[in-house]
Amino acid sequence: MSQYTAQNPIAYFCAEFGIDSHLPLYAGGLGVLAGDTVKEAADQGLPFVAVGLMYRGENAIQEITSDGMQQEKDLDVDPLSLGFEHVYVDDMPLFIKVHLTTIDVWARCWKKTLKNGVTLYLLDTETDQNLKQERVITHALYSGTEESLLKQQLILGIGGVKLLHALDIYPNLYHINEGRPAFLHWQLIRTYMDTHGLSYEEARDKAKSKTVYTNHTLVAAGNESYNVNLLKTYGLYYAEKMGISIDKLLEPGIEDNPEKFNMTRFALNVSCKASGVSLPHYELSKKQWPEYQWHHITNGVHFPTWQDQEMRACDKDGNCIWTVHQRNKKDLREYIQKTTGFAYDENRMVISWARRMAGYKRPQEIFDDINRLKNILTNLQYPVQILISGKAHAKDTQAKMFLQEMIHHMQHELSGYVLYIPNYNMEVAQYLVRGSDVWLNTPTKGMEASGTSGMKAAANGVLQCTVRDGWTEEVDWYGIGWDLDPNHLSSSFYHLLESDIVPKFYQRDENGVPQAWLERMKKTLTMALQYSATRMMNEYKQKLYNL
Repeated sequence: MSQYTAQNPIAYFCAEFGIDSHLPLYAGGLGVLAGDTVKEAADQGLPFVAVGLMYRGENAIQEITSDGMQQEKDLDVDPLSLGFEHVYVDDMPLFIKVHLTTIDVWARCWKKTLKNGVTLYLLDTETDQNLKQERVITHALYSGTEESLLKQQLILGIGGVKLLHALDIYPNLYHINEGRPAFLHWQLIRTYMDTHGLSYEEARDKAKSKTVYTNHTLVAAGNESYNVNLLKTYGLYYAEKMGISIDKLLEPGIEDNPEKFNMTRFALNVSCKASGVSLPHYELSKKQWPEYQWHHITNGVHFPTWQDQEMRACDKDGNCIWTVHQRNKKDLREYIQKTTGFAYDENRMVISWARRMAGYKRPQEIFDDINRLKNILTNLQYPVQILISGKAHAKDTQAKMFLQEMIHHMQHELSGYVLYIPNYNMEVAQYLVRGSDVWLNTPTKGMEASGTSGMKAAANGVLQCTVRDGWTEEVDWYGIGWDLDPNHLSSSFYHLLESDIVPKFYQRDENGVPQAWLERMKKTLTMALQYSATRMMNEYKQKLYNL
């Protein structure tokens, strides 16, 4: 670990971090994965800092109208009350200046220190030095126009490097977690040219040698492209400072269409290594971008955050596992009753679908045959409860329509047997991944880069019913869980429920324990150990960090 120290650490940049349920710094799995990564680095005592943006809660609260439509409300965020503190240098609060077209935008700096000195730094444009139109840059996560998103990414990448340097932190490696922070490359080039007297080409190559990149999605929405003219407007100042043409500066992000600047292509071209987040995602990435050095590192989850500690202590004791699971089911039912006002019989088999609401994740398809589904759920002898939770992005009208359609079914034909839990966040997720019997995963095949919610559920012995995609493609589910036919999703789901899942759950011994089900829970708990953030971080160290 000699190449990394407190002053020369690994710097992990991401546009979102899921550290705390009450802090709206994340939109979905990417942010929660980033939060788990920082926690794992702290657990291992790595020389490690993380850099992101302090969003102020715009559109952070989900409200469901009486007709099932999602609306967004703002959350008033006070970073000080949530464990963040101002960053000071020489007893003065630190502010970072980032040049955007013709003006300088200022960002105040926040920090949260985890154990072993691992620190998360966040930049925040809500400060008196800025005019109103600049103060709002970091108010909302992934909202606004193409230009407002670009401003956020420039603040994150350029401002993040400046923040660290202002604290005399000069990382020996920069880890770009997804493409949005990649503009840090511009600031590194300027720094190496100014302080080391390097040419543009020398500085560019040095910056690249110190940067690695993890791609998290092959879905177009996660791989932004910007209008080149917009990039020219914002990049001209930096090109002039480097003594090069704007076309040369933008060249790493130009693909086949010369009018578009692609952030994924840019991130790949400014990094010396890239990683995919599951085996199928790695293989697809290599196929799509074969000219880069790809590594396979499947995502993992932070067990101390997601696994019930009593479940961990059970080891392979079946009686203990079942007892803890029954308590978790009760806790989940009580939590849902407290937060929504709705209740259900916790002795029912509970199936949960919970993650970001998006069209390609296909939760709406399990409602294709309402009558057949209703017959399964309302069976008097073997009843089944379905729980659904997840927010759509504020601008994702398709996902909002799917959600409205599902809620309509919950209010009518499936009332009482399918419940929606609004405002999905880390707290809701913790209850669901511990208190469900079955975790349902329904993505369009080839669209889920990894997925991590199922890993969290598996860490608590929750059985998986899944389309084999992302991380679930890596597992042989025979005798552990069930895999769905991606081309006939609803019919295969109904068939598995009727023929195997429901009968197995309700097949009890003289003590009321489903022994065959319990054996699958034990196998699931063992399998889940392969999907910890500890394993993921160890692979980062080996394949990306050269530790």
